Amino acid sequence: MSGSGVNLAGCASCEGRCCREYAVNVTVGDVRRLAAGMALHPREFVTLKAKKDGDFRFRPGGPLFDMRLRHRPGTEGCVFLMEIAPGHARCGAYAHRPRVCANFPAALKGNTVSIRDDTLCGGSDSWNLTAMDLPALRANLLRNRAAWREHLRIAEEWNARVDQGWRTLSEDAFYEFILSSDKQGTGSRGVDGPVPAPA
Repeated sequence: MSGSGVNLAGCASCEGRCCREYAVNVTVGDVRRLAAGMALHPREFVTLKAKKDGDFRFRPGGPLFDMRLRHRPGTEGCVFLMEIAPGHARCGAYAHRPRVCANFPAALKGNTVSIRDDTLCGGSDSWNLTAMDLPALRANLLRNRAAWREHLRIAEEWNARVDQGWRTLSEDAFYEFILSSDKQGTGSRGVDGPVPAPA
Protein backbone atom coordinates (compact mmCIF):
# COMPACT_ATOMS: atom_id res chain seq x y z
CA MET A 1 0.00 0.00 0.00
CA SER A 2 1.25 3.45 -0.84
CA GLY A 3 0.42 6.72 0.77
CA SER A 4 1.37 8.02 4.18
CA GLY A 5 3.19 4.92 5.36
CA VAL A 6 0.65 4.50 8.15
CA ASN A 7 -0.11 0.84 8.81
CA LEU A 8 -3.72 1.01 7.68
CA ALA A 9 -6.30 -1.09 9.49
CA GLY A 10 -6.93 -3.37 6.52
CA CYS A 11 -3.26 -4.41 6.42
CA ALA A 12 -2.58 -4.37 10.18
CA SER A 13 -3.45 -8.04 10.59
CA CYS A 14 -2.33 -9.13 7.13
CA GLU A 15 -2.86 -12.79 6.35
CA GLY A 16 -1.80 -12.26 2.75
CA ARG A 17 -5.24 -12.91 1.27
CA CYS A 18 -4.67 -10.41 -1.53
CA CYS A 19 -1.38 -12.18 -2.32
CA ARG A 20 -3.05 -15.59 -2.37
CA GLU A 21 -6.43 -15.03 -3.95
CA TYR A 22 -5.91 -12.35 -6.59
CA ALA A 23 -4.40 -13.10 -9.98
CA VAL A 24 -1.88 -10.25 -10.23
CA ASN A 25 -1.37 -9.17 -13.84
CA VAL A 26 1.91 -7.32 -14.24
CA THR A 27 3.21 -4.80 -16.73
CA VAL A 28 6.49 -4.92 -18.59
CA GLY A 29 7.67 -2.15 -16.23
CA ASP A 30 6.73 -4.25 -13.19
CA VAL A 31 8.67 -7.22 -14.59
CA ARG A 32 11.75 -5.09 -15.26
CA ARG A 33 11.63 -3.54 -11.78
CA LEU A 34 11.24 -6.94 -10.08
CA ALA A 35 13.94 -8.58 -12.23
CA ALA A 36 16.46 -5.83 -11.50
CA GLY A 37 15.53 -5.28 -7.86
CA MET A 38 15.31 -8.93 -6.88
CA ALA A 39 18.12 -10.15 -9.19
CA LEU A 40 15.82 -12.75 -10.72
CA HIS A 41 14.97 -13.81 -14.25
CA PRO A 42 11.29 -13.23 -15.12
CA ARG A 43 10.71 -16.97 -15.61
CA GLU A 44 11.31 -17.29 -11.84
CA PHE A 45 8.34 -15.12 -10.90
CA VAL A 46 6.13 -14.67 -14.00
CA THR A 47 3.66 -17.13 -15.42
CA LEU A 48 2.05 -16.67 -18.81
CA LYS A 49 -1.70 -17.23 -18.77
CA ALA A 50 -3.63 -17.82 -21.99
CA LYS A 51 -6.51 -15.35 -22.18
CA LYS A 52 -8.85 -14.34 -24.98
CA ASP A 53 -8.06 -10.68 -24.31
CA GLY A 54 -4.40 -11.25 -23.44
CA ASP A 55 -1.58 -9.02 -24.62
CA PHE A 56 1.22 -11.20 -26.08
CA ARG A 57 1.34 -14.02 -28.61
CA PHE A 58 4.15 -16.43 -29.45
CA ARG A 59 3.17 -17.62 -32.92
CA PRO A 60 1.51 -15.80 -35.83
CA GLY A 61 -2.23 -15.76 -35.23
CA GLY A 62 -1.74 -17.76 -32.04
CA PRO A 63 -3.46 -17.41 -28.68
CA LEU A 64 -2.82 -14.38 -26.50
CA PHE A 65 -1.25 -14.45 -23.04
CA ASP A 66 -1.08 -12.18 -20.01
CA MET A 67 1.84 -11.98 -17.58
CA ARG A 68 0.96 -12.77 -13.98
CA LEU A 69 2.92 -13.23 -10.81
CA ARG A 70 3.51 -16.91 -10.04
CA HIS A 71 1.81 -18.54 -7.09
CA ARG A 72 3.45 -21.26 -5.02
CA PRO A 73 1.69 -24.60 -5.36
CA GLY A 74 1.79 -25.41 -1.63
CA THR A 75 0.46 -22.16 -0.17
CA GLU A 76 -1.16 -20.65 -3.28
CA GLY A 77 0.62 -17.46 -2.23
CA CYS A 78 2.47 -15.14 -4.55
CA VAL A 79 6.04 -16.28 -5.13
CA PHE A 80 7.21 -13.20 -3.17
CA LEU A 81 4.91 -13.72 -0.18
CA MET A 82 6.87 -14.44 3.01
CA GLU A 83 5.07 -16.47 5.66
CA ILE A 84 6.12 -14.81 8.93
CA ALA A 85 3.98 -16.70 11.42
CA PRO A 86 0.72 -18.62 11.24
CA GLY A 87 -1.85 -16.17 9.91
CA HIS A 88 0.70 -13.43 9.14
CA ALA A 89 2.57 -12.74 5.90
CA ARG A 90 4.43 -9.90 4.22
CA CYS A 91 5.72 -9.06 0.75
CA GLY A 92 9.33 -10.11 0.19
CA ALA A 93 9.63 -7.78 -2.81
CA TYR A 94 7.98 -4.79 -1.16
CA ALA A 95 10.38 -2.14 -2.51
CA HIS A 96 10.02 -3.51 -6.06
CA ARG A 97 6.41 -4.78 -5.99
CA PRO A 98 4.07 -4.29 -8.94
CA ARG A 99 2.23 -0.98 -9.08
CA VAL A 100 -1.15 -2.64 -8.61
CA CYS A 101 0.13 -4.08 -5.31
CA ALA A 102 1.66 -0.76 -4.25
CA ASN A 103 -1.65 1.02 -4.85
CA PHE A 104 -3.87 -1.59 -3.20
CA PRO A 105 -6.66 -1.11 -2.11
CA ALA A 106 -7.03 2.18 -3.97
CA ALA A 107 -8.46 2.79 -7.41
CA LEU A 108 -9.33 5.81 -9.48
CA LYS A 109 -13.02 6.30 -10.13
CA GLY A 110 -12.99 9.05 -12.69
CA ASN A 111 -10.18 11.16 -11.26
CA THR A 112 -11.04 10.51 -7.62
CA VAL A 113 -9.12 8.15 -5.36
CA SER A 114 -11.43 5.58 -3.81
CA ILE A 115 -11.25 2.13 -2.25
CA ARG A 116 -11.72 -0.81 -4.59
CA ASP A 117 -15.04 -2.59 -4.35
CA ASP A 118 -13.46 -6.05 -4.41
CA THR A 119 -11.08 -5.91 -1.43
CA LEU A 120 -10.70 -9.22 0.35
CA CYS A 121 -9.30 -7.89 3.61
CA GLY A 122 -11.24 -6.28 6.41
CA GLY A 123 -14.71 -4.84 6.25
CA SER A 124 -16.07 -1.78 4.56
CA ASP A 125 -14.70 0.42 7.36
CA SER A 126 -11.18 -1.08 7.33
CA TRP A 127 -9.80 1.45 4.88
CA ASN A 128 -9.67 5.08 5.90
CA LEU A 129 -9.05 7.46 3.01
CA THR A 130 -8.31 10.30 5.45
CA ALA A 131 -5.26 8.38 6.71
CA MET A 132 -3.85 8.07 3.18
CA ASP A 133 -1.66 10.51 1.28
CA LEU A 134 -4.25 11.04 -1.46
CA PRO A 135 -2.14 13.28 -3.76
CA ALA A 136 0.72 10.73 -3.73
CA LEU A 137 -1.68 7.84 -4.18
CA ARG A 138 -3.43 9.58 -7.09
CA ALA A 139 -0.04 10.25 -8.71
CA ASN A 140 0.87 6.56 -8.31
CA LEU A 141 -2.44 5.46 -9.80
CA LEU A 142 -1.89 7.77 -12.78
CA ARG A 143 1.62 6.34 -13.21
CA ASN A 144 0.06 2.89 -13.23
CA ARG A 145 -2.26 3.95 -16.07
CA ALA A 146 0.77 5.24 -17.98
CA ALA A 147 2.63 1.97 -17.29
CA TRP A 148 -0.26 -0.01 -18.78
CA ARG A 149 -0.31 2.20 -21.88
CA GLU A 150 3.43 1.58 -22.30
CA HIS A 151 2.92 -2.14 -21.66
CA LEU A 152 0.34 -2.32 -24.46
CA ARG A 153 2.64 -0.43 -26.83
CA ILE A 154 5.43 -2.93 -26.15
CA ALA A 155 2.94 -5.79 -26.63
CA GLU A 156 2.10 -4.36 -30.06
CA GLU A 157 5.82 -4.25 -30.95
CA TRP A 158 6.32 -7.85 -29.81
CA ASN A 159 3.22 -9.12 -31.59
CA ALA A 160 4.25 -7.36 -34.82
CA ARG A 161 7.62 -9.13 -34.57
CA VAL A 162 5.86 -12.48 -34.02
CA ASP A 163 3.43 -11.90 -36.89
CA GLN A 164 6.28 -11.14 -39.32
CA GLY A 165 7.74 -14.60 -38.77
CA TRP A 166 6.55 -18.07 -39.57
CA ARG A 167 7.55 -19.86 -36.41
CA THR A 168 6.78 -19.80 -32.71
CA LEU A 169 9.02 -17.57 -30.61
CA SER A 170 10.13 -18.85 -27.22
CA GLU A 171 9.40 -17.50 -23.76
CA ASP A 172 13.14 -16.83 -23.41
CA ALA A 173 13.08 -14.67 -26.57
CA PHE A 174 10.05 -12.86 -25.14
CA TYR A 175 11.75 -12.15 -21.81
CA GLU A 176 14.91 -11.01 -23.58
CA PHE A 177 12.78 -8.65 -25.69
CA ILE A 178 10.96 -7.05 -22.75
CA LEU A 179 14.11 -6.76 -20.63
CA SER A 180 16.17 -5.24 -23.44
CA SER A 181 13.55 -3.07 -25.14
CA ASP A 182 14.16 -0.25 -22.65
CA LYS A 183 17.87 -0.26 -23.53
CA GLN A 184 16.97 0.00 -27.22
CA GLY A 185 15.06 3.24 -26.74
CA THR A 186 11.67 1.62 -26.33
CA GLY A 187 10.14 0.42 -23.13
CA SER A 188 9.14 2.21 -19.98
CA ARG A 189 10.88 5.55 -20.44
CA GLY A 190 8.93 8.17 -18.61
CA VAL A 191 6.75 5.73 -16.64
CA ASP A 192 8.38 6.81 -13.37
CA GLY A 193 8.78 10.38 -14.54
CA PRO A 194 6.27 13.22 -14.43
CA VAL A 195 2.68 12.29 -13.70
CA PRO A 196 0.62 12.28 -16.89
CA ALA A 197 -2.49 14.42 -17.21
CA PRO A 198 -5.71 12.61 -16.29
CA ALA A 199 -7.23 10.61 -19.11
